[in-house]
Formats: sequence, structure tokens, C-alpha cells
Amino acid sequence: MKVIVVGAGTSGLAATRTLRKRGADVVALEAKDAAGGRIIGARRDGYIMDLGAQFFFKSYDTTFGLCRELGLEEDIVPYPLKIAIWKKGRPHVAVASLDPRVLWENRADMLRLRLFSPRGIVQMARILHTVFRRRRDLHFIDYGNMLDLDDENLADFTLRRGGKEALEYLIQPMASLLTLGEPEDVGAGYGLALLRYCFGGLSTLKHGIGSLAERLYEECTGDVRLSAPVKGIVIEGGGVKGVETADGLMEADAVICTATATKALELMPGLPDGLRKPMEKVSYSACCHVMFGLERHLLPEGVWALALPRKEGTYMSGFSDDCVKSPSYTPPGGGMVHCFTFGKYARELNGMKDGEVLSRLKGEIRRFIPSMPAEPLFSEIYRWDEAVCLSPPGMLREIYRLKRDHWRDVKGLYLAGEYLNMPSVDGALRSGIDAAEAALRGC
Repeated sequence: MKVIVVGAGTSGLAATRTLRKRGADVVALEAKDAAGGRIIGARRDGYIMDLGAQFFFKSYDTTFGLCRELGLEEDIVPYPLKIAIWKKGRPHVAVASLDPRVLWENRADMLRLRLFSPRGIVQMARILHTVFRRRRDLHFIDYGNMLDLDDENLADFTLRRGGKEALEYLIQPMASLLTLGEPEDVGAGYGLALLRYCFGGLSTLKHGIGSLAERLYEECTGDVRLSAPVKGIVIEGGGVKGVETADGLMEADAVICTATATKALELMPGLPDGLRKPMEKVSYSACCHVMFGLERHLLPEGVWALALPRKEGTYMSGFSDDCVKSPSYTPPGGGMVHCFTFGKYARELNGMKDGEVLSRLKGEIRRFIPSMPAEPLFSEIYRWDEAVCLSPPGMLREIYRLKRDHWRDVKGLYLAGEYLNMPSVDGALRSGIDAAEAALRGC
């Protein structure tokens, strides 16, 4: 059986590895010069940089199952989601956890927390009540029972169930930090699922998220072609024929398209409505991701990220210091700061020259943390035109119908990518494995 995988990002590598293990004749074609997509990483001068995804939620079954299979189980490093939210000129530190041990260790910060007024506390209590009442439904992979929450955006849900204070000083900063979008752009079900997963804690890998991409790529050596863009996926007579490349047509029995939904639509302009219309619902945030290597930590001890409410009018949804994630990320005492721009600001910055971007972002950080050095040890910029799938209102419902009713509308064509589940690394990996297994079964 000849299978072509279009893309060697997160889901593409998972699909290729699955097919290879099962003995299929597989080749993955990746347009970029490196594999990994949103789990790609880099190293510089003893610092580790996660260029895309910044963490794994601790309840990622597929991700950690793969880590065990790939010999990375001992590299899994858990850490609590301890963040500061800026309000009235200072950071307010809190930890999102249900673990009594973590809460006890951070009791001083929690007792000092003055983020909300009494009215705001009531508003948040109403939101969290929904999260915990629906926690079994708010699942990144098996999300069929929460589709009633998908017709409303997260901002409107928060205003209706909670209030403006909860929206502007917790839901919006958290949603923007995690999705690089606005809560008005995110479906309520997805936003509430993100909250639910946050309380379970975070994990990384000792040598960075990118080490998972590296290990997957190593297992697929010889089956992945880099700098090999696909011009189009050829569909004739209701079935897939192959892919069009610079060298002509490559025929295949099956094609697994792991491109983003927007790119997939460009590659397959003649898709049937049952596939095309749900995919047209998918949208992505942009991000100009700027990183600074520092000699010292930047944020308060143990704080991973500073979330910035949009009321501050800053380019950033927030910034983090990865020295908190694992000691391996920096030399002793060092800091590895990541700045996440979002929305219209990200698109604006993505069009600027590096020097102007770095100058603006250093100035923005100093608005909140004056100790940010004028001359970091080094700086890196990674530009994402499509950073994170936003899961806008109605998307999950449409994708659910696609998978239920239209999965085989084109014979031999299989889709994979984070948009086919609740957007997440775990959802992307699961979709790649599922698509490969479906191709092997011919269903």
C-alpha cells in the first residue's frame, strides 16, 4: 500500500511513524526545511527554546503514550501553572491547581491574592462551577457531549454566566496567553476545556518540547522528505490519485493531508461540500514569537508567566521565563524569556524587520518588568502566520459532523491536524495516528 503524507508536522510525523510501524510504503512531504511543526524546538549557547507549543497538559494520554514508546518517559517534567496577572500596576500571583500539595506550597501567594473584588470572586465562582460540573464533557479528544457549549463565544459565555471583571482579568488574559487570540474568537466549550486542563497542571520534556519532534523524526528517517512542497492533491472520479509536486504527479493509494485547514483547502479546491464547509469554519491566530536569553531570571521566583490583560494596550498576551519549566532549559541562574504577540499586533510585527521588532518588545517588557536588560545575551524571532487553531464558535460542531458523516466522501483521502479535535498537541498527535490507522483499514 502506497501512502503519501502531506506535511511532517506534529500530526504528519505521528501518521508517518504509525504507517511505517505497520509496514506501509509511506513518504511524508514537508515544505519546510525542518520537521516538527508546532512541537519544533531549537538550542543556542546552552539554552533550550520551544519555538511552538510551550507545554503539555498533564492529562495528554496520546502524547505521553508516545513518549513512553519513544524512550522519553524519564524526560517528562511536571510543573504547576503558576502565573501572575497584571492589574493596577502590579502582578498578582496565583497557581491553577487542584493538588493539595501544590496549593499548600503556594499558600502564601494565594493568601496575598487580591485580583478580584468580592463581586469578581462570585463571577469566577459561577464560571468554575460550570467547568467542574461539565469536566467529563470538556475533553480534548472525546468532545461530543459538550457541543451545546460550542455555539457561543467564550467572551459572551463569561459575561452571561459571570461578568465583566471575570472576563477582563482572568478569562481574557488566560485565553489570549493559551490561544494567542481574543475570547470573542474562541468557542466557549474550547475555552472552558482549556481552564479545566489548566487545573491539572503542566509538563514539559527535560530537553524541550522539540525533543519529541526529534525522536519522531529519527524513527521516520528515510520516509520524510524536507523542502518538498506539494502543489496540490489530485482528486479524480471521487477518489484520490496522488499529489502534484515540482517533479510531477506522485501516485498513491491513499493521501493523508496534515496541512492546516486553510492550506488543505488551497491544495484541494474541489472538495465536496461535506468536507469543504466544515473546514472553512477553521481559523488560526498569528504570533510573532520573540525570545531573549538572559543571564538571570526575569519573573518572581517560581512564576512561569505574566499574563497581560488587553486593557493594558500591549503587543503581548504575556511573556514567560522557561527556567521554571526545567533546570535543563538554561544555564544555572539564567532566564529564557518568551514573548507572545497576538491578534492584530502579531500580524503587524510579522511584517516588520527584526531590529524594530526586538526594540519594541524589549520596551514593552520594561513597561512591566523594569529589570529587563537592554542587551540580552541573544535574541531569536520565530514568525507564525498560523500559530494556534482558535476553535471559533461552531467549528467543533461542524468538524464533529465531518468526522461522523463525511469522513470517506473522497476515497483514499484522510485528514489530520489539530483542528480535527479540540486544538492541542494531543489532538494533533491523535489525529495523525487515527488517520494512519483508517488508511491502513481502508475506511
